[in-house]
Amino acid sequence: MNRIPLLLLLLTSSLVQSDASDCPSLPASRGCFCRIQDKVQRVDFTCESVSLQDLLTSTKTVADTQQVVWHLKYRYVSIGHFEKSLLGSLRANNFIAFNCSITSIDPDAFSGLTDVLESLDLGLNKLERVPTAALEGLVKLDSLDLGNNRIESLHAGAFKGLVSLRSLSLLGNRIKIVDDLAFKGSGGNLAHVNLVNNELTSVPSRSLRHLSGLQALLLHENKITNLVQEEFAGMGEDLEELGLSLNQLEEIPERAFAKLKMLNSLDLDSNRIRYIHPKAFKGIERSLEWLKLGDNQLSAIPAEPLRRLEKLMDLNLRRNRIDKILKDDFKDYGSTLQFIYLQENRIHTIEMNALSELDSLGWLYLSFNQLSVVSNETFQSVLDTLQAIDLSGEYLNSFLTVTL
Repeated sequence: MNRIPLLLLLLTSSLVQSDASDCPSLPASRGCFCRIQDKVQRVDFTCESVSLQDLLTSTKTVADTQQVVWHLKYRYVSIGHFEKSLLGSLRANNFIAFNCSITSIDPDAFSGLTDVLESLDLGLNKLERVPTAALEGLVKLDSLDLGNNRIESLHAGAFKGLVSLRSLSLLGNRIKIVDDLAFKGSGGNLAHVNLVNNELTSVPSRSLRHLSGLQALLLHENKITNLVQEEFAGMGEDLEELGLSLNQLEEIPERAFAKLKMLNSLDLDSNRIRYIHPKAFKGIERSLEWLKLGDNQLSAIPAEPLRRLEKLMDLNLRRNRIDKILKDDFKDYGSTLQFIYLQENRIHTIEMNALSELDSLGWLYLSFNQLSVVSNETFQSVLDTLQAIDLSGEYLNSFLTVTL
C-alpha cells in the first residue's frame, strides 16, 4: 500500500532537483547564454557584447527561475551607471562585470546579493572611487577585484561592512592617497592586498596597520622612493609575501622589515638600490627564504646584511653592477642557498674558495658576465650538489669542463 506514495515522492524529488539546475530558454540573443556545470549541477549565466536591453531581458528571464546562479558574467556591455533594476531579483554566488564602462553603482544595486555573493569582479571599468555604499552590505564577500579602474584615492571606511573579505585587488588604478582609516570596518580577515601599478610614492603603512591578518602585500610598479625603519610594523605577524619591485628605492634602511616574523618572500627587483644597511633584514632572519634584488645598482654582493638570513634558499642578484665574487661573500649564510642568480653583471673574478660554504647549491646562473677563464677548481666544493650551471655569454673564452 505504501509503494505508490513512495514512487510519487521519488518522482517529485527528482523533478525538484532537475528544475533547480535547469537553464531557462533565453530571448533570441547571440551574446547571452546559460549552461549547467555537469559535475556539480550549477548554473552559469553569461552576457557578452550585447545591448543593455538584451542584457536586462535575459537577466530577468534567469531571475524569474529563482535559481542562485553560480557564475554570473557580464563582459563588454556598455552599462554606465549600474542601476538596481539591472540585476533585479537575480541572485548569484560569483559576479563578474568586466569592461562594461561602469562609471557608478546604485547603493542598492547588490541588495539582493547580500547573503549569497562570495566574489565580485568589477575590473576594467571607469569607476573613480570605491562604491562603498553599494558594497557594504555584502557580508559574505570573500574576494573583491576593482582592478584597472580610475580610482585616485581610498577614502576612510572605503571597505566598511565587508567583514568576510579576504582578497582585495586594486591593481592598475591611479591611487595616490590612502586614508589612514581606509580599511577600518573591513573586518579582520583581509589577507591579500594588491596595489600593483598605482601612483603611490610611499608605503601606506598607517592605513595597512588595521590589517592584522595580512599575508600578502603587493606594491609593485608604484613610485615609492624610500622605506623607513620598521615601515611595516603593526601589520600583524602573518605577512608572508611582500612585493616592492619596479619602484624607485635607492637604499634599504636598518630594520626596514622588523617585526614581520613570518616574511618568507621579499621582492625588491627593478629599483635603484645601491646600499643595503647591514641590519636591513633584522627581524626576518629566521623566516626569509626568497629574496629578489635583481636589476638594481649594487656594486658588490651585499654579504653583510645577508649573513643574518638563516633560511635563505633563493637569492636573485641578476643585472646589477657586481664585478667580483669574494671568498667571504657567502660566509655564514650560504649553507642553505639552493639557487643563485648572478647573470648579466660585470663579474670577471671568482676568488678561490668563494663557493666553499654553499653546501646546498643546486643552480648557479652566471651567464653574460665578463669571465674569460673558468676552471674546475672554482666549482670543486659544490660538485656534489650542483645540478646546473649557466656560463653562457660573449665574454667566456675558455671553460675547463665541470663534470656534474
